[in-house]
Amino acid sequence: MSSWQLGTISQVDELETVMNIEHRSFRSPWGRLSFEGELACQNACNYVVRSDTDGAGHQVVAYAFFRLAADELHLLKIAVNPVWRGIGIATRLLELYFAAGAKQGAASVHLEVRPSNVPAIELYRKIGFKVIGRRHNYYEDTQEDAVLMMKNLKEEI
Repeated sequence: MSSWQLGTISQVDELETVMNIEHRSFRSPWGRLSFEGELACQNACNYVVRSDTDGAGHQVVAYAFFRLAADELHLLKIAVNPVWRGIGIATRLLELYFAAGAKQGAASVHLEVRPSNVPAIELYRKIGFKVIGRRHNYYEDTQEDAVLMMKNLKEEI
């Protein structure tokens, strides 16, 4: 794999790159205000993966946004630039963040995912998530349900 680094969003132009990946990845992408709100939220965490493969400096190729509430992490968003998918970036990003969250006292991670997003569900199952329920008509654009998934972090400490 190429050289890449994990960090947080540090510049306005990186938010533009994150939004570009968002629009390429989701049917109903978040807008700028949603991202800015997460960046300003005290309990929110964001991570980006930067790569220097193209020689143009460290370009953001993936991101994840989480919230920490009491001892639970909630994965709000994760996406990898389509060109960079399939090489383990999302898995590594999640594993690193879960380890950091566990050190901060998080006992579990929760998320919602569309049942039609089979690649995401397969990734989450591969790294230890289990289906715990459904939210009916969760996604406004399609009225699709959300699959609720949870991963216990205490088992891994």
